[in-house]
Amino acid sequence: MESSNHQPSFFVRLKQHHLYGAAVAYAVVAGFLIQLLSRVLPAFGWSRVFPATIIILAAGFPVTVVLAWMLIKPKDPAKYSAWQKIHWKLGATLSVAVVIAAVVSSMFAWHLGRRHEARLASVQTAERGIAKPAAPVFNPPADTLVVLPFQNLSGDPKQQYFSDGITEELTGALGQNPDLRVIAWDTASTLRRTHQTAMEIGKQLNVADLLHGSLLREDDEVRITAELVNTVTGYELWSAHYDGSFKDIFKVQDEVSAAIANALKLKFAEADLSAGGTANPEAHELVLKGRALMESQDSASLAAARQDFEQATALDPNYADAHALLSRVLFTLTELSDLPLKTTLPAIRTEAKQALKFDPHNASAWVALGNAENSGDPPDIAKARADYEKALQLDPSNVSAHLDYGNTLPLKQALAEEQEATRIDPANETAWNNVAVYALDLGGWAQEIEATEALLKLDPKVVDSAFYLAFAYQQVKQYDKMVAAFDLVKPASPMDQEQVNTGRLAYQALGDPTLRPQALTALKALARHQSNQDVRGNLIQLYLALGDNGPALNLLESYCPADPVGCNDLAVNPMYKPLHGDSRFETLSKKYTTATLG
Repeated sequence: MESSNHQPSFFVRLKQHHLYGAAVAYAVVAGFLIQLLSRVLPAFGWSRVFPATIIILAAGFPVTVVLAWMLIKPKDPAKYSAWQKIHWKLGATLSVAVVIAAVVSSMFAWHLGRRHEARLASVQTAERGIAKPAAPVFNPPADTLVVLPFQNLSGDPKQQYFSDGITEELTGALGQNPDLRVIAWDTASTLRRTHQTAMEIGKQLNVADLLHGSLLREDDEVRITAELVNTVTGYELWSAHYDGSFKDIFKVQDEVSAAIANALKLKFAEADLSAGGTANPEAHELVLKGRALMESQDSASLAAARQDFEQATALDPNYADAHALLSRVLFTLTELSDLPLKTTLPAIRTEAKQALKFDPHNASAWVALGNAENSGDPPDIAKARADYEKALQLDPSNVSAHLDYGNTLPLKQALAEEQEATRIDPANETAWNNVAVYALDLGGWAQEIEATEALLKLDPKVVDSAFYLAFAYQQVKQYDKMVAAFDLVKPASPMDQEQVNTGRLAYQALGDPTLRPQALTALKALARHQSNQDVRGNLIQLYLALGDNGPALNLLESYCPADPVGCNDLAVNPMYKPLHGDSRFETLSKKYTTATLG
């Protein structure tokens, strides 16, 4: 069929130009070439050319169709005008240009591909020459153990103190083995309700073995079930259960300790086990309650614990553990309450000596005695060191011994001792606090910041952390972070909130002198709490930061007698540099400074 202007229809013209035949012929030839080249090119090592060949053949199909349309003479050329013939020639020229462009582009892409592959091969060759670091393998020290809080099966939450107390005593007994490093109770107790596997806990604490179990108390009868698991393999090493009466609980604990030592192939002689217990169940009950109260670390709980320990020693005057704990809680109360150290020190020393009279192997009593010697006016550092060393000899895992021993050593050694305490007890705030303090004395600002951040993570309520951070950031001239440090803490009391607000204002005044009068007014208001030793220490820091040395020195003269250990770094602490040369300060420094760089 033809159109009204006597031109052939579109499909008729396709047939006239032999386009059907040209398209089929091209497809057949291209398919043959693809099959042929897919076999031939790899044989010559030219497999990278094959993708470029396919691109060229694909681009050539529409070009072939156009060329067929333009160049194959139709059956009736008379029907086509001259301008159409010119159009054919133009189309042919453009088609040839397209083919040339496709070929050049393909070859360029192929060239870039070869360069990329060459670079990749070079990198891979270099990497093969360098041993890649193996994936980290969990390989904890073989002599490490964590004792998780034993599950309370009584069904009565009020009995939690009992299972916790027994677990803590068992942890202490195991820690007395010199061949075993035991994670402290403070850290282990944070895993009470964990859903982590033994292997996950092992990796978290870097320990090889884990002890867990349960405790059931019915009237005077007690059943302890325990299981020892290797944290690397997840396999059980030992398990057993023990039945006995509450009055014989110390004997049961000794049996468990000896069985665990045997399972770990450790020597655990009878002499290694403390004899600080009691045959009086009521006295033991009071000690377990007092232990639980001491975990709160607030003055009211500590005062209640003191009463429990005093009652326990009254019921059994030979109860060494009760005397040692009473000595310890009295010392802690002088730090966290208004109980004066000077008048309490004789009782602290007496209770420690009573404990050692009945149990010379009581490591806690040696620590308590060391604290008494180290807190005298002036302190007896040599005796204190000897006491702490005796405690560590008896109980290498005693965190308190590491912490307090560090207070008697040159700063570099002291820092190492405190770091050991953080390894044994990663959740111990005092350990991280001491690392921050010794890093400050040594001018290790990055380490101080790191330790303080760890402290904040454990307890954002510790307002002293903000003061540590602010001072460290001031030294490294990060003034925005210096002020912002006070926004990182969450005060738990109005007094703590006042400390934070005053601290922020004082450090803001360093950058804005117009705030100085307001800051000094706030400091005077905060001074009404200066009987609190922590407040007094922070007031000293703020007065020194503002350059008001007189009030700072007055506070320091009352601060040091109340806490001689807190003043053992007067000569080396960078915070006190503004006071150097003042005769009053030099007198204090000579009297209290025991810390040396070492």
